[in-house]
Amino acid sequence: MALDQRGLSLVELMVAIAVASFIALAGTTLYVTTVGAGKELYDEASQTEQVFAITSALSGDVRRAGYRGDPTALSAYLVSTRGTGGAVGDEGDYPAVEFSTTGPPTAAGNSSDCVLVQYRRKHTCASGDEAITACDIDTDGTVDTVGAEVSVHHRFGYRLTSGVMEGVAVIHPSEYDSTPSTNSACNATGSTSGWSPLTAAGSLYVDEFEVELLAQTIIDADNNCPLGVNGASPCDGHAAYSNPLGLNCGNTVSCRVQRLYKIKLCAYPGSTDGQCVASAGGSQPENQIYVEVLASPRNDMLIAKAY
Repeated sequence: MALDQRGLSLVELMVAIAVASFIALAGTTLYVTTVGAGKELYDEASQTEQVFAITSALSGDVRRAGYRGDPTALSAYLVSTRGTGGAVGDEGDYPAVEFSTTGPPTAAGNSSDCVLVQYRRKHTCASGDEAITACDIDTDGTVDTVGAEVSVHHRFGYRLTSGVMEGVAVIHPSEYDSTPSTNSACNATGSTSGWSPLTAAGSLYVDEFEVELLAQTIIDADNNCPLGVNGASPCDGHAAYSNPLGLNCGNTVSCRVQRLYKIKLCAYPGSTDGQCVASAGGSQPENQIYVEVLASPRNDMLIAKAY
């Protein structure tokens, strides 16, 4: 008499459970590996994006630096560009590229981990802009015309603070008829500071940030002759100048200054400083993001003699 067998035997059930467990384990391992690899790729892309966004924005600002706005304002600017004291390197109220808190560099090789870039942009006057001179020309404490477009200098800053890149974008302090409420100086701290983080401290450590004046050419604005250095002049019949920027520009001759800047940034995941090795050319440490960018202002810096 045949037996009617239904279901699985104990051995078959144990085999089925073992096979199912193996498949589940393999699937879980694949999922974890895929998710982990995806997160790693996402983190790397995010870190790279943070670095290149900063260097791209800064190089663009440097290229725009020196733009002085409306041509009608140029004459007044040229007259006052040396400043009241006429100090060496004083190129007026709005230096194109300003290092740290000491003003623009005056010689190739100067560098800083904080840079401020200025150029003119349009600004639409709104209620609350009474302190901006261009919006309240008669200084009666009321915006002359709400909605009016004026041309004012803006300041864009980049600095490195404890492994985090910070940025600031404000109207230049000298455009106010009083002290602006936002402090955009390189050493600004506290509640009045306008600086804010550009990189995420938890995912990226910026070990090095430097902007260096790589080279500069000083040209006589009247005859387009490059001024000589240390008594050498490349132009026939043109007087030689031993220290053209500090000694003659703005005093006896009007000058145009062409400058080339190098922007360098080295960052990596983690929180330990001092890992970037400059002599390694961007290969140490591993997984670092190393960028060098050259940028030159489209417009020459103008230094005019006192008329």
